[in-house]
Amino acid sequence: MNITIEQITDKLKALPEHALERVWGYVEALSENARGKDIPRWQQTIVAERLENYEQNPDSAVEIDEVFRELEKDF
Repeated sequence: MNITIEQITDKLKALPEHALERVWGYVEALSENARGKDIPRWQQTIVAERLENYEQNPDSAVEIDEVFRELEKDF
């Protein structure tokens, strides 16, 4: 899956501010890990399992916009 910065930017422009704050938190966490903090082996295993599951069942994925809509409904 090749995602460009332009595609990410377009999606972010459409998000409400409270969703942008959540996304920013994810970006911060990712950048902290990229700066040399080790990801525990158990987390790497879970991510690898989920990626493999997705690759075997790509139609099972839910669009992030749908996830946010569901979260907003529930909370």
